[in-house]
Amino acid sequence: MLDLPSVHCELRAAIDELEGLTAQQHCPQAAMAALRYRLMRLSRARSKLVRALCTRLQEEATNDAAVLALIALVPASRRLSSTHISTWTLRRVAADWQGYCRASAIMRAAMRRQIDAEAAALYPHLRLPPVAEPSLPHGD
Repeated sequence: MLDLPSVHCELRAAIDELEGLTAQQHCPQAAMAALRYRLMRLSRARSKLVRALCTRLQEEATNDAAVLALIALVPASRRLSSTHISTWTLRRVAADWQGYCRASAIMRAAMRRQIDAEAAALYPHLRLPPVAEPSLPHGD
C-alpha cells in the first residue's frame, strides 16, 4: 500500500528527473513519454491519497487551518495541471522544446509548492514515527 510520504518522495524524484531532461538542448522524446506517464501515475496516486486524508479529517471535524487551506487549493492545482497536460501534448513538446522547458519550469515549481503544502498540512495527521536522520560517513 502506498503512503503519502512515499508518493511525495517518488514525485519529487520524478520532478527532479524532468528538470534534468529539460536542461537538454533537444527533446528526448522516448524519455519524456515514459517520464510523463510516470508523473501522471504518481500524481493520480497522490491526489487519491490526499483526497482520502482530507475527507477523513473533515469527517473527524478537524478544523486545522492548514488542512482547510489545502482543501481550498486543490481545485486550482488540478486545473493548472490539467491545462498544462492538455496544452503540452508530446507532439507539441517535441515541436516547441524551448517553450515547453519554460512552461515545465513553472509547472515543476507549482508541483513542488503543492507537495510542500500537502506535507505541512497532512503529515502531522498521519501519526508517523519520526524519521531517523541518515548517519553521515566519518572521514579519516
